Amino acid sequence: MKKIILFMILSLFIINKGYTAQEEDDLKLIEELGISMEEEAGYKYPYIKPEAHLSLGYRFIDAGSPGKALEYEYLKDFPRIEGEYRVFKYPHRLRFNLDLNNHKDYHGDVAYAYGDLFLSRWVDNTIFHNLNNIELVNLDPSSPTYRIDRKDGDKKYGVRTGMYSSLMRLKAPDFPAHTYVRTFHAEKTGNYQQRSLSGSGYFNDIERATQERKIKWMTGTHEVGANSYLGHAEVEFSHIKKRFDAKGDDVIFDSYGPSLYHPSGGTFPHNQVPELEGSANVIKVHSNYNEKVVASATFSLKEKENMTSGAKADIFHAAGSVQWTPLTRLSFFMRYFHTDSDADNPETTAISDLNGSVTNYPGTVKSSVSKTTDAISLTGRYNPEPGVTLKVKYLYECTDRENAEDWNLKNKTTKNTLALSSGLRVIKGIDLRAEYIRKSAVKPSYSTEPDSSDKGTVSISMAPVPGINLFVNYIISREKRKDLDFSNTQDARNRNTRTDNLMGSGVFRLADNLSMTASYAYMSYRVRQDIVYNSIRLIDKDVQYKDVTHVYSASLDYAPVEKLDILALVSHVRSYGDFYPGSGDLLSPVSVSSFSQQKIRETVYSLSGDSECMNGLSCGMEFSYSDTKDVLDNDHDSNQDGHAYIVMLKFKKNLE
Repeated sequence: MKKIILFMILSLFIINKGYTAQEEDDLKLIEELGISMEEEAGYKYPYIKPEAHLSLGYRFIDAGSPGKALEYEYLKDFPRIEGEYRVFKYPHRLRFNLDLNNHKDYHGDVAYAYGDLFLSRWVDNTIFHNLNNIELVNLDPSSPTYRIDRKDGDKKYGVRTGMYSSLMRLKAPDFPAHTYVRTFHAEKTGNYQQRSLSGSGYFNDIERATQERKIKWMTGTHEVGANSYLGHAEVEFSHIKKRFDAKGDDVIFDSYGPSLYHPSGGTFPHNQVPELEGSANVIKVHSNYNEKVVASATFSLKEKENMTSGAKADIFHAAGSVQWTPLTRLSFFMRYFHTDSDADNPETTAISDLNGSVTNYPGTVKSSVSKTTDAISLTGRYNPEPGVTLKVKYLYECTDRENAEDWNLKNKTTKNTLALSSGLRVIKGIDLRAEYIRKSAVKPSYSTEPDSSDKGTVSISMAPVPGINLFVNYIISREKRKDLDFSNTQDARNRNTRTDNLMGSGVFRLADNLSMTASYAYMSYRVRQDIVYNSIRLIDKDVQYKDVTHVYSASLDYAPVEKLDILALVSHVRSYGDFYPGSGDLLSPVSVSSFSQQKIRETVYSLSGDSECMNGLSCGMEFSYSDTKDVLDNDHDSNQDGHAYIVMLKFKKNLE
């Protein structure tokens, strides 16, 4: 740590000869422009009057379902506060913003700067997520072999996620050098449903169980660094530490029946959430951006450790790039990166019951996969004339692995990628963009990775007449994999994936006080592949899975009089999905597909209005209603009908 601090101090205060030469060039330029030092130093910043406003209100909420409608809203009545304050009195600059919906859903932002010597910002965000309590289905209540144990009854679940970030930066007086500290904290608190297996763990004694799990997960990242411009290059060094802590029910204990590894049974842990820790040292260097040849390099050394299992990894990463701009409209880029990951783990493992008795599992743990990856990319960009851009990119990537055979992985994987893109201004007001990406791989790592894939994107934006703006974007991709790699058979073959995404939107200014926005989105994901079930080598050919979603929305913004603004919005979502196995063992007595089949409709209506009441006081109301419908009404899925509405009254005052 002492070496890191010493390096930062040196980066801040060592005067480089290159910087001195640059400073002389700047002074010479000021002299050539005829600007005297007195004029340059005598600039006075204008006086800007402080601005502030405060909004108070109250949110009334009613939910007719356990959180299915308005999934990301904390469904409790609560006062609402929103305010902002801004002041600029050089060298001081301050901005404060608060948006409080409730104590589990708010946003706060504070930024302060003193000239160019000190810069700081603090941001705090939270959001609440309503989660399902899924009731397991007992398909054969009379069977003693397969049972259900529902321990959480009608428990309601939800998780609050909070994200906090901060930045403080100091600059050396009259010298382009900075030191900074960044922090980021993410915290998840609340409870959710834990689903697990109990019994003895064998096919003749399996019990599916649900229970409440309380969590308090915290991820913290701290970074300290320094950078400086040293004449012809900028150098930055940073040290980063990251840690994940799992509090609450980090591990769950349950009773298990006799089995091979614990003949007498007992109370054992399961579904443990590991705690993780890591650190990194990073050095970045890049040359001046205003030259024909620009180069940059990054070196990092990372250490990662699973504090629960004892697994570790050391990762070295090096990357470099060169940009050459021989002509104003022609540029070439070359990038190279190398990553060396050395992973290690303990050779044995053990489990302790609730009384502390330790059971050592026989045999050794498989060695972790270590790998080395090298990649190089070449890119060319050309602007033959204004409004036309052509770009081509080629990427080659090679990965070598150690201990891959133990995990049924390939020792070596190579990938090639070719991308072509263009941008064209057809005529004034019409812009067209297109891109095509072709990828191929030799010996992919996993069965879900394709041998080859093709992706195409095309978009067009139009402003045919004043007051109308249109945008359409379509993305299509295809992935293919031959000779799927399952460890217990060589007879599984193909996997084909197709993705289609279409989005269109239009903004129409119907009158000076009336505008309309309409949009539509279509998303489709389909997979067809062979599947091998368990160790019996039962192969199900051409199994299909699909998800399809349609999203419609429209809004009107209307100002009938000068001090009244009304906004109306409606959105509608239709989605469905299904899984189509062909094996007879999966179709009776109940088809497995019935657990994944779903068809949902969701509609949201919103209406809001703001008007000036008196003496600069603004009065407003917001109303939103959400309705969710399980069209299939399938007893085997977790979807439920639901509705909820929010009414909010608010009063806003601009303060001086």
